[in-house]
Amino acid sequence: MNRGMVSKLILMAMFSGALSLIPARANAQRESAVRVGSTTQGPFYHLSENELRSRKLMRGVANVVFAVAEIPNQAFREAYRTSPATGAIVGSGKGVVKGVKRVGVGFWEIATFYLPMANHYEPYIQPEVVMMEDLH
Repeated sequence: MNRGMVSKLILMAMFSGALSLIPARANAQRESAVRVGSTTQGPFYHLSENELRSRKLMRGVANVVFAVAEIPNQAFREAYRTSPATGAIVGSGKGVVKGVKRVGVGFWEIATFYLPMANHYEPYIQPEVVMMEDLH
């Protein structure tokens, strides 16, 4: 290879690299124009109002249906933190309280899924669904 050929290859590589940046910048501008004014971060919160509404509705349904799972969840957590006997009693009590809260929030989210409210479709309780902290 001579110098002329090497310099041509370098120029072609630089030119093709510069051209590959143009569509990426255009796509980024197009995506930012589609985004909603939500402050929520994550893979599910940046596309459209309808997706935010449907996520709120499904989150509410999941919280109502699976709220009973808070009882064994909290019992196991408390048993791990203290002792098995204390965990079964105290953890079950905590699970009932958290389950009732989760049912209430679930019904509220089902009833108001179409409205952004003050929190703009963000979850009212954390984690947003039972056992979700174990998924991460």
